[in-house]
Amino acid sequence: MKKFLLYIIICLPISLLAQKNAQQSVAISYNFLLLEDPSLDKVKYEYKPGQSAAFTKLYYPEMKKYSETFIKYVEQMRSVKNYIGPLGTGTPTSLGDLDFKTAIGKTKRGELEKIGNLYFDPAVFEATATFNGTQIQDKTNDVLIKDGELITGPDTVYRENIKTGQMEREIIMYEDDIYKKMCGAGFIEEWDFDKNKGSLEKDIRYLSVSKAVFDEINGEYRGLKPLFAFKAGKFNSRNIGELRLIREDIEYNVLFNRDFNFALEGGEMDGMVLTSDAGGYIEPSARYQFLISIVDAINSGQLKVYDYDGMKFKESKAEQLTRNDFFNRLSRKDTVYAENIYSGKMEQMVIEMETELSDIIGLRFFEDWYMDYANMSIYKRVKGIVLLTEKKDEMTGVIKGAGPVNNTYIKLNPMY
Repeated sequence: MKKFLLYIIICLPISLLAQKNAQQSVAISYNFLLLEDPSLDKVKYEYKPGQSAAFTKLYYPEMKKYSETFIKYVEQMRSVKNYIGPLGTGTPTSLGDLDFKTAIGKTKRGELEKIGNLYFDPAVFEATATFNGTQIQDKTNDVLIKDGELITGPDTVYRENIKTGQMEREIIMYEDDIYKKMCGAGFIEEWDFDKNKGSLEKDIRYLSVSKAVFDEINGEYRGLKPLFAFKAGKFNSRNIGELRLIREDIEYNVLFNRDFNFALEGGEMDGMVLTSDAGGYIEPSARYQFLISIVDAINSGQLKVYDYDGMKFKESKAEQLTRNDFFNRLSRKDTVYAENIYSGKMEQMVIEMETELSDIIGLRFFEDWYMDYANMSIYKRVKGIVLLTEKKDEMTGVIKGAGPVNNTYIKLNPMY
């Protein structure tokens, strides 16, 4: 039987569980498909450990508020550094990619950027997106945008010459509405939780916009490839208003990459983030301290909790729960059959399963998004979260996906 690690915060001094500083910070990177469009109807969500997903999709005008920021920023600045990883992660590399001599030199020269407990070397993937008055181009990453169209190619096709009847080779370029191709969003950000205020703020360091990639043979969806990945500027609070609002109540899952083998090639080893491909990774002790800090705020009464009923959930109509309700829901009962060693018969037994910190595989966020076009930045107003765990088929034990650990919504930032 699992030990109930979360509940021990009621019984033990907080100083034994959390840092003296009331503020906990973790860094993470993630991306997901965001645009609601008929061309993407066949793209079905399939659960994969460590892979985040948006449950609130943006319609074309809403998504354009996000994606056009990248276009306007390049046009405004004329030249912008574009950070796209070798496998399309849109993430700078980490310290583990460097040899000792390079790491020492870059550290001394201050060339490595620190985000949370991670270190990145943005220069490794640094390219340049430029605007010459008529078109935007990033030659390194084969991005060309002209008159609102994404130009891709060249491609070779064969057409019949109606005069000669012979097949002739032709080199063509494809043109697509850039704002319909921009369908995904990605972020590298630092989460700062202050348990004394019950506030969770996201400091976005990099943000990206991606296009969907499909298999050339069977047409199956393969994933997202960033077109632009820019370093975010400082958000101007004057942009928090109706004019700069992308959408209210955006709901999405951010899943932790807990197992090293789920990272892409090279991903993680021995608890160290080796490459930028390890999206969703938070060092275990930092992740646990972050979760403890949130649950401790519930225990102290700083945060309120509500009954969460999935897609029908509305905070204004939800039933408020007590602190004891929250912790009691972390304990669940299951029925199993075991052999009686004396009679040899199979007997039914009811066992109590307790939730461990390691059972938490991610968070579901509820946010309002605002864009700052001038500073290439976004503000995510975090209104609440739901703790997530893996859900298994009761009969087969096969993992089906991620779901609420105890059907409880945690309201954050009480000031809103």
